[in-house]
Amino acid sequence: MKIGVVSDTHKNIDYLQKASEFLISRQKVASIYHLGDDYEDVMGLEDWYVEIVQIPGIYDERYRNGTLPAKLREAILGLEILLVHSIQKDLTEDDKIKSDVILSGHTHKQDLTLDEGILYMNPGHLKGKLDKNMPPSFGMLSIENRSVTATIFDLNFKEINSIQLMRSESGLYRSY
Repeated sequence: MKIGVVSDTHKNIDYLQKASEFLISRQKVASIYHLGDDYEDVMGLEDWYVEIVQIPGIYDERYRNGTLPAKLREAILGLEILLVHSIQKDLTEDDKIKSDVILSGHTHKQDLTLDEGILYMNPGHLKGKLDKNMPPSFGMLSIENRSVTATIFDLNFKEINSIQLMRSESGLYRSY
């Protein structure tokens, strides 16, 4: 199963649509996960016949007042995936114990890290041409029975970072 991962669109619908078109038509993702800032940005994707899963970002009043959950958990092919906008504000030790993959945004800096059997993925941002000295980027998770591949792309659809992991009973690990 393939999942598109985007974050921090900040009302830049053009970049979101460009990334989503690539993910849906060329990568054949089944879902797009939006990790916050701005919650309404994905409304235009409703007609693209893809599942949209989203959380708000810290600038959303519904995040601040708790009317929308700050994090969501998804189970895909036995893998526990946590969606959270800000690791610094919302991630707990209990979340880490229960998660195989933690998807986050907020920093606008793309990152793929394997730490103690947990894959951390931040797809970066789609806010503008350059934000916080980082160009726009987005990600994709490819989940199979025995492996997980996380990839970060730039807006020219060039792969800029990727990690392939194997699955075991005790978590994810890198095979060399």
